[in-house]
Amino acid sequence: MMKPVNLNLQNIGKRFNRDWIFKGVTIQLNGGDRLAVLGSNGSGKSTIAKIMSGFIIPSEGSVQLIIGNYLVHTDHFYQHLSYSAPYMELPEEFTLTEMINFQRKLKPFINDLSTTEIINKLGMEKQLLKPVVQFSSGMKQRLKLLLALQSEVAITILDEPTVNLDQQGIAWYRQLITECNPERIIIVCSNHQSDEFDFCSQQLLIEQYKS
Repeated sequence: MMKPVNLNLQNIGKRFNRDWIFKGVTIQLNGGDRLAVLGSNGSGKSTIAKIMSGFIIPSEGSVQLIIGNYLVHTDHFYQHLSYSAPYMELPEEFTLTEMINFQRKLKPFINDLSTTEIINKLGMEKQLLKPVVQFSSGMKQRLKLLLALQSEVAITILDEPTVNLDQQGIAWYRQLITECNPERIIIVCSNHQSDEFDFCSQQLLIEQYKS
């Protein structure tokens, strides 16, 4: 049983130099919530996602992550979440097997899945010893998504999850979503690609918070 999880953003704003990207974002997420953060390219979707994850600090406002009855310090948000984004780099010198085993040391997989089971879910049984640098962009994206969605965490943040995926890959992504613990918070950032987020019951239209 997952401990209760709450992610609370209060009056969040972020600026670069003198320009505000957004101001006044307030939202409360509880275990099981599915949130779509929607906006055009450059609207601030990735920035608000990084603030939610504790990767960057807001210019104003506060972010609280509560696991059970414990208030998690921002520096330790990463221990409770997984993240996938096109701009994230994988260690390209690792083979597929090494990458999965490395991830396991950082965060356990749901249902304690074995490396073989993870590779089977990827459909990349023939790539066991192939280095990540030789993967296509679609293969890398599938690997990022699988590592994020199969990790045993309280929150998963997916930035443009279907980038570089074909229709078969998109169907595979949506199947992974159904396998997640229903008590997990899932946040999807999208530029209105409905097949990325149409399972989300809540939406945050980030462009409404332009200063």
